[in-house]
Amino acid sequence: MLPKSHRIAPPLAAALVLWLGLSCAQFPLLEEMFGEEPVPTVQLTYNRIVYRCSVLVDDMKLPVEILPPAPIPYSDQAFAGIRVGYNFPYEDFKEIMTWARHYYKDAHYIMLTNPDARDVPRQRHYKLHLGVRTDEAFKEGWKPWKESDFSRIKSIGSQEEMRTLLQSFKGEPNPLQYQSEEKPWWRLGF
Repeated sequence: MLPKSHRIAPPLAAALVLWLGLSCAQFPLLEEMFGEEPVPTVQLTYNRIVYRCSVLVDDMKLPVEILPPAPIPYSDQAFAGIRVGYNFPYEDFKEIMTWARHYYKDAHYIMLTNPDARDVPRQRHYKLHLGVRTDEAFKEGWKPWKESDFSRIKSIGSQEEMRTLLQSFKGEPNPLQYQSEEKPWWRLGF
């Protein structure tokens, strides 16, 4: 028979190892360290011409994801945003922007994902989303692009130039009334 001190030690050590393993196992961290490199993907907000856009994205040999219809009816004004992932290839961004505004007519807000945001999945930085809700642009403080600003996209020659151009349209957050009173219910797990 083992002394009392030796009977407690193995279960205590196992519990300690298990606790350390679970507390350090933050899924985004593990995914970043050991996961595969995400593939650049284009997300399209559902509207009547979404399938035409998907054909253009397919021609670029990029995966395309058609999102289900939003809870609010689609209108060009309500979905006037384009979210570009921080690591989305600038060449693909330039090509998509040659035709994107023919299908998402009022897209005047181009937003860049924040690579330092902790609550954003890593894959989001490799996606370009056409048809982001306009109120998200207001909430995050993105300024609208003028027609002359869109011509600057053609001159982008590197990933860093794309990031700098997009970031130059970031202002102070200006949430709408309902957004400023919004509670972060999603963080509670409901």
